[in-house]
Amino acid sequence: MTQAEKIKKLKIFLNIYGVLSLMIFGLLFVAFIFKFESFNPGNTFHWLIWDDVQGHVGLMIVTIYLIWGIYFFVAAKSPEKNISFLKFTMWANLGHGLIMIPLALDGTHIYTSKFLTDIPFILFLSIGIYILLPEVESKNEVQPY
Repeated sequence: MTQAEKIKKLKIFLNIYGVLSLMIFGLLFVAFIFKFESFNPGNTFHWLIWDDVQGHVGLMIVTIYLIWGIYFFVAAKSPEKNISFLKFTMWANLGHGLIMIPLALDGTHIYTSKFLTDIPFILFLSIGIYILLPEVESKNEVQPY
């Protein structure tokens, strides 16, 4: 795949993730703000969140991912100028996804649904960026190693 093809596919990929992120995390943001009981443990939509809607940690994480989703659109306009953001997104989501795996397997089965929701969503994001990331050198990019 040529660099031009990679960039074109990455733009589409980032726009799709932007739309999905705004839809998913927008809904969850509303659920946390209005404390929809149906998202609490034991209720219909609890499988969509990690915590309960009364807590503050879930709302903070949802807010971060909601803003992250907006920045997918920014990065999609010019991926080659947003390499640091894309690398950070790739590594942060890879780490997050890998940490979630043993937590979802804790034996209580309360979070095994995360293998159908959060875990593939963020690991697919990391893998997609890894595959489609253009090989562009930037003099201003901070190297993590």
